[in-house]
Amino acid sequence: MTDRTPFSAESAGEVLKDACSAIGADATTAKLLRLGENAIFILDTPAVVVRIARGPRYAADAEKEVRVASWLAQNGISAARLFSTPQPINVDGHPVTFWEVVPDSGSKVQAGELGSVLRAVHACPVPTQLDLPALNIFGRVEGRIDAASGIGGAVLTFLRKRLHDLVDAYEQLVFNGEPVALHGDAHVKNLIRTPEGEAVLIDFEGFCLGPREVDLAVTATEYEIGWHSDRDYENFCSTYGMDVRSRPGFQILRDVNLLKMTTWLMQNVQESREVADEFERRLEALRCPAKLAGLAWQPF
Repeated sequence: MTDRTPFSAESAGEVLKDACSAIGADATTAKLLRLGENAIFILDTPAVVVRIARGPRYAADAEKEVRVASWLAQNGISAARLFSTPQPINVDGHPVTFWEVVPDSGSKVQAGELGSVLRAVHACPVPTQLDLPALNIFGRVEGRIDAASGIGGAVLTFLRKRLHDLVDAYEQLVFNGEPVALHGDAHVKNLIRTPEGEAVLIDFEGFCLGPREVDLAVTATEYEIGWHSDRDYENFCSTYGMDVRSRPGFQILRDVNLLKMTTWLMQNVQESREVADEFERRLEALRCPAKLAGLAWQPF
């Protein structure tokens, strides 16, 4: 399987079988939790979460996740812990990592809790050996467009131009303060609340060095598309100590996030009619920014 091969629940399931065999685990009762940048499965025996990346170009990210998990543990951050096995491993070109299961109470983590966690992470000293890359805010957007399957040429042309325009705009931004360790995908779904009430941070592949505003702009963007209430967003700003929307350049950061969210969903348009319809809704918001407030985006 290559980066050009469609990455689906079915193809990831085949990779899972070999990954489980490599660590002596049983894949027969595995459940797919999420299909996005990674396919994420949970096993019963042993109780392990398996993250399967889309292809070889994600190998460096998988290696970084392992380093970051150890660093977070050393700094006392409440975060996912690695399953005890040599990792990452490579299965048919797919980097695979294994994680201890975080017990999930099922209750929603609030934006204010995310603000508190981000404040703690951003305050941690970053050792050289952590080897975090510099922020590449556009990350995989171009690769997603190039690898798109079943998307019309006019849509791809529009997305490429949107990307080009935002790259030019972002390069003009100036941020104050020293770079910090960014989570890189800092939204509430990357926190799990345990039965004991602890909010545990997950998903470390986006970690990098950059301006704190980039992490904060994720929740601010979600607020502007209706995913957080006024009170929730106020709590987020209060626990972190900043409202990033007051910072110069926020609108550009917001527009970058909207493009990233749209191209992320584009990868799965063939999975269901609901995904395809949501992709079209997001495209409409990108084409006509004035309609953003009236086009309620649905989370996936």
